[in-house]
Amino acid sequence: MPKKLRSLDDTPLDVFEALKRALIRRGFIRQQPKPKKIKPKLFSVTEKSHDILYRANTVFPFTLFPNTVTLDREKLTFATRYFFRLAKITSVPVRDILSVEANVGLLFGSVHTASRYFITNPYTVNYLWRGDAVNLQRLLQGYIIAHEQQIDCSSIERNQLVAMLEDLGKGASD
Repeated sequence: MPKKLRSLDDTPLDVFEALKRALIRRGFIRQQPKPKKIKPKLFSVTEKSHDILYRANTVFPFTLFPNTVTLDREKLTFATRYFFRLAKITSVPVRDILSVEANVGLLFGSVHTASRYFITNPYTVNYLWRGDAVNLQRLLQGYIIAHEQQIDCSSIERNQLVAMLEDLGKGASD
């Protein structure tokens, strides 16, 4: 509830501020709009989302048009190529990935990812090099653990983040 004034002696009076407000209300002086601040968080998220943490291609003779799996700070992108310059590109936010499996053999491996969007049929990339499949699985598993623990990875330098996620995603049998 506003305080009632009994006399002008109770409150300090700024004559110039009162005159300025009265002139602005009557339209004699235009109030200058405050410049809109662009959110710096959007810039930092956009800039950091271009940091590619890992990229793997399938092996050429087994897939005529090599597929690509790309992991950056914000999403996992699958590019499935059908012909020259024809591709189906699927992106999944890293926070929505539920599980990652890697099947590895002597030379090749495959990665199976399940997310909130394709729970019933996990997305699979076959004919990756064995090392690519293992590294991608470790990085994704590390990212899943980091997001479950609500760890902010945006301020960590790229090379350090890759090393930490790989170490975090490494299993006891590796």
